[in-house]
Amino acid sequence: MNYSESLQYLEELNVFGMNLGLGRIKKLLELMGNPQNKYKTVHITGTNGKGSVTCMLAEILKKSGISVGMYTSPHLDSYTERVIINGNEISREKMAAAITVVSDLCDFMVGEGDEHPTQFEVLTAAAFYIFMKEKVEYAVIEVGLGGLLDSTNVITPEVSVITNVSFEHADKCGGTLEGIAKHKAGIIKPGVPVITGADGMALEIIQRVAADNKADIYIAGKDFEARPIKPLGQLSIPPNLGNTSVGNMSPSMIDLQIEALSALPYGRCESEGNTVRTQLVEFASHNDQMASLDYKLALMGLHQVENSSLAAAAAMLLAVNDLRITQRALKKAMADVQWPGRFEVMSCNGYELIIDGAHNPAGIRTLRDSLDYYYPDKKRIFVLGILRDKDFEGMLEILLRPEDRVIFTTPSSERAADPVELLECAKVAAKEAIGDPQKALEHGMELAKNATGESEGTESDTILICAGSLYLIGYLRTLLK
Repeated sequence: MNYSESLQYLEELNVFGMNLGLGRIKKLLELMGNPQNKYKTVHITGTNGKGSVTCMLAEILKKSGISVGMYTSPHLDSYTERVIINGNEISREKMAAAITVVSDLCDFMVGEGDEHPTQFEVLTAAAFYIFMKEKVEYAVIEVGLGGLLDSTNVITPEVSVITNVSFEHADKCGGTLEGIAKHKAGIIKPGVPVITGADGMALEIIQRVAADNKADIYIAGKDFEARPIKPLGQLSIPPNLGNTSVGNMSPSMIDLQIEALSALPYGRCESEGNTVRTQLVEFASHNDQMASLDYKLALMGLHQVENSSLAAAAAMLLAVNDLRITQRALKKAMADVQWPGRFEVMSCNGYELIIDGAHNPAGIRTLRDSLDYYYPDKKRIFVLGILRDKDFEGMLEILLRPEDRVIFTTPSSERAADPVELLECAKVAAKEAIGDPQKALEHGMELAKNATGESEGTESDTILICAGSLYLIGYLRTLLK
C-alpha cells in the first residue's frame, strides 16, 4: 500500500478502540522475528514530560555519534512524526512499507483466530520494524498509556525512566493514583536501573517495584537535581559556565571543555525574525554514577528543567557502559534539542506567542508556573481548547488570573469540550467562545497585535498563549507555519 492507503488503513483500525494488553503485540512481533530485540532501548513513561525526556535523550545519543531511533505519540501533524531516525522523520514511503508488512501479518493472525491488533499496536510494531531495518543502535521508546499493559512494554531496556505520576487515565489504570503508579512502574524490569521524578505515594510504589526487581533506582531531588540558573536573552554568559565536579564518574563522562554558547533561533511566526530564548540549567549530582555540570537548554518552561535532568541522568547511566556518550555530547544536545508544541515560543508582530500542549491539570500547573516565572508582569491572552474528559474546571482554576483574557475554541476531536461550557466555568471577565480554531487564533493574534500597538517602548506588555489539547495545538502550529 502507498502512504495514503496506509493512513486509511490506520483510521479504519479505530474500530478496535483502545484495548490494553500484551497478547496481540507479542504475537505480532514474534511473527516479525522480534525486531525490538535487535537494538538497545530506553523505555520512558510518566504522566507528563515523557515525550520531552524521550526527545532530549535521543538527541544526546545522536550527538554522541550513535544511530538512534525515537518513538513517540501522539503526533501533531503527521504519523511520520512518531518515528524518528537520527533526528529526521521517517519518510512516507518507508512508513507505508512498514505498515504494509504489519497489516499482512495482522491478516494472518485473524485467519488463525486471533484478535486483530489495535491501531497503536500496529504503529508500535511498524516502528520497531523500521528501527530494525534502519539498523539503529539504540531506540528511545515513549510509552503510549500507563506502562504495565502498554504495547511498548515488550522491551528489556538499558534504562527505564518514570518522569512523574499524577491522576490521568485513571479509568484505564486502576481508578486510583495508586493504580496509575502501579501501571507506570510496570515498565520496571529485573536488574534494569530506574530513574524517576515521582514523589509521594507514587514514589513509594515505584521504589517497592524496583526493589522487587532488584533494580537500582535514582530519584530526582535525592540522587540528582536541577534548577534554572537564569533565563538567557541578551544576558552575558558567565566565564566559568560549565565547570564540573565529576567525583568517581566513568571516564566517558569526564569531558570538561566548555562549548562556545551561541544564540539559538527558537520558533518563528511568518515575517518576524527569531529571538534568543533559552535557559541555563545547573545539574547537581549526589551519586557517583553521575557528574555535576551546567548546560544550556533550548527548551523553555520550568518543567523542562526537571525533564532535562531525567534525560541527563539516563544518559550518564548509559555512559557507564558506552564510552561514546560524553559530557560534551550532552551539552551540545541540550543546546540544540527541539520539541514542538511544548512551551514553544515564537515572535509574531512585536509580541510573543507561546504554544503549549498542556492538556491535564499537571500540565496546566507547569504552564502557569512557567508563565509566572518568565512573564510575571505580562498581560495574557489565551486561545484554549480542552477535551471534555479532562478536569477542565480545575484546569481553568489553575491557569487563569482574573485579569486574563481567554478565547475558547474546539479541538479537532470527538472528545472536545463545548467552548460555551468552558466559557461558563471560566472565572474571568474577558472571555468569549469561537468554535473555529483558525478564527479563534486569528482573533487572538489581532487582540495581541492591537495591545502591542498601544504599548510604549520596544517590548510588548502582552503575550498570546495557545494551549490545551494536542489536537488543537498541532493544528494551530500548522497554521502558524
